[in-house]
Amino acid sequence: MKLKFTLYRLLFISLAMIAGALYTYGQTTIIRGEVKDAKTGQPLQLITIAVSGTEQGVNTNNNGQYQLSINGTYTQIQASAIGYKTVVKNIIPGREQTLNFALSTESKELTEVTVKAGKKPKYRNKDNPAVELIRQVIAHKKYNRVEGYDYAEYKQYEKMVISLSDLSDKFKNKRIFKNFQFLFITQDSTAMGGQNMLPLYMDEKLSDNYFRKNPDTRKQVITAQKQVKYDENFIDNQGLNTYFNRMYQDIDIYDNNIMLLSNEMLSPIADNAPTFYKFFITDTIKDQNPQLIELSFTPRNKTDLLFQGHLYVTMDGNYAVENAVLTVNKNINLNFVRQMQASLQFEKNEGGRYHLSNSDLKIDFGLNKNKGGGIYGERAVAIKNFVINQPRDKKDYEGPSVVVAPEAEDKNDVFWQVNRMDTLTAAESNIYKNIDSLQVIPSVKRTMDIVTLLFAGYKNFGWFEMGPVNSFYSFNPVEGFRLRLGGRTTPNLSKRYYFETYGAYGFKDDRFKYFFSTTYSLNDKSIYRFPLIKCSSPAGFWFQF
Repeated sequence: MKLKFTLYRLLFISLAMIAGALYTYGQTTIIRGEVKDAKTGQPLQLITIAVSGTEQGVNTNNNGQYQLSINGTYTQIQASAIGYKTVVKNIIPGREQTLNFALSTESKELTEVTVKAGKKPKYRNKDNPAVELIRQVIAHKKYNRVEGYDYAEYKQYEKMVISLSDLSDKFKNKRIFKNFQFLFITQDSTAMGGQNMLPLYMDEKLSDNYFRKNPDTRKQVITAQKQVKYDENFIDNQGLNTYFNRMYQDIDIYDNNIMLLSNEMLSPIADNAPTFYKFFITDTIKDQNPQLIELSFTPRNKTDLLFQGHLYVTMDGNYAVENAVLTVNKNINLNFVRQMQASLQFEKNEGGRYHLSNSDLKIDFGLNKNKGGGIYGERAVAIKNFVINQPRDKKDYEGPSVVVAPEAEDKNDVFWQVNRMDTLTAAESNIYKNIDSLQVIPSVKRTMDIVTLLFAGYKNFGWFEMGPVNSFYSFNPVEGFRLRLGGRTTPNLSKRYYFETYGAYGFKDDRFKYFFSTTYSLNDKSIYRFPLIKCSSPAGFWFQF
């Protein structure tokens, strides 16, 4: 009887342990945090956060932040990157927790090397392991891009910031900026854009994106949009947004040609890339799963409009690009570009392949490539909730390729704080408020009035503006000295219709002249917005006495 009781007791304990283990295994461990440089305190991007001994892992974003979801009873995660010491930390399975990392740089002592003078070997594609590797990447392109799926959908967040860059202290301390020092951003002088920055524009978008392979369909539904708004009497906000979006386009490294600032540049993994680029294996990263090979590339001809940089290729049979850093040679003539850097990150999805998860494009422009003020722009994109091969209703794929939801611009700050896929820096958070505050300052409004009068020739009075100034007084042989006074309506009156008129008197022919015209939009679109899909209907009337 005692033996039977003991067996039941052991059986009960075993079942309890198994049930406990299954319960723990079924739970998801969520870990989030940030990674910084232990010495400088600066956030580190592209740091791999992974479960030791598994393929579960993510990379930190542009602000050094990460979020990792783990299935299983694992108790340790590690942070690792080239040039930094790997840090391992314990975790508690089944709980949501925050773990921050501070990584120290790693210096390795090199063994003594004897260098002998000799002829530098000629670069060849034949029997070059780097070229063989890039050819494998090229061969697997169709499997590692969205076109490899029948259906795909994801949520996307975009952020664009435009600033005046590399401003001198003398410029910053000018009398005109005496009361506006809050507008400037001070950063590390070694960073792209220089030490003193003056943000002028910011735009954010949240969108749902759908892809269908057959028939080929791509659709973006912008669900939320927020941008710096200037007084429409002086600046076309929609035109500004359109212009910047054309400058800072998406970079798809899997395309043969990448459009950058109206220039087509050959991708380093284009079908014929080995003909125009040199490739070198510069590192093997073995402390993460899958292992990565760092593949460096440079143009064969340094004056060609080509990229240079690094690719990190997965060695798991996918031959996919997990990370990419693209720059350009400063000696090439690329539309006044002083510096350019594009950082791309890819992550593994449920299909076992890789999709773009983050991209960051930075470009600094300047008339002088070595010094002086310029214009700096950055466009960051984050992609979440990537779903494959789940078809939607046909109506979701119909209509224009880009659709803006009616309530997209009505989202409040609370909505953005909850749904924004990236964290704004303190300086970025203040851009909207600073520009709004700037525009209500009387001295700024007077300055804008004067600038508009000098360059556009009109003086604004709200719903009506008078001008052009250069036509107020003129002379010709028929009319002699001629006085003219006129003007036009502004969007403050209406965006669908527009009036223009003037009255003139010639002292030689002693006659008055009058003019009146109107333009009306028949398609319910603003006549001030560019580009117009449909034309408006103008009607003009001329009276002369």
